[in-house]
Amino acid sequence: MLLQFDLAEWKSTKGMDGSNSVSTPLDPNVHIVPNPDGNEGDRSNSYAKLLGELQYIANTTRPDIQYAVNRLASYTANPSLQHQTAIKRVLRYLSATQSHGIIYKALPEESNFYAYADAVFMNADECRSMTGYVFLAGEGAITWNSRTQESHALSSTGAEYVALTEAAQEACWLRNLYLELGLL
Repeated sequence: MLLQFDLAEWKSTKGMDGSNSVSTPLDPNVHIVPNPDGNEGDRSNSYAKLLGELQYIANTTRPDIQYAVNRLASYTANPSLQHQTAIKRVLRYLSATQSHGIIYKALPEESNFYAYADAVFMNADECRSMTGYVFLAGEGAITWNSRTQESHALSSTGAEYVALTEAAQEACWLRNLYLELGLL
């Protein structure tokens, strides 16, 4: 099933028609934490539904919001007002960057792909490291990922090795795909 998401329609139903645009999906000065009051929060389906739609967008066309969406997804069970505000900020960012997109150029004779990988050691909430990588071809992103690492790294170097391992697995898969397509 393909999710349909109309940003203008959502903004009008939530009273965000005149909202200001922002330049980043998450506010770097705000530390997102679990529901601080420990209360039930807003357990309605609207937060989870919107988060699912944003995950689809992040996975298909907008890698720039993937970290923010994944970060907010860890609070789906008990979102607080802070999480609702943060998810609205992602929408304000999308509204400001509607014209942004991935532009692909013609592949040169040598059709290589390039990769960048990085890791962040231990976030404050779960003491888990984050992995991120992106693969480029034709000067555009062809595959990307940003997520919490499965294993617990004991150092920043260990977190980097895990990130490189995950990127290497993706590189092997892409290499096989390129071979099957006759591009290598």
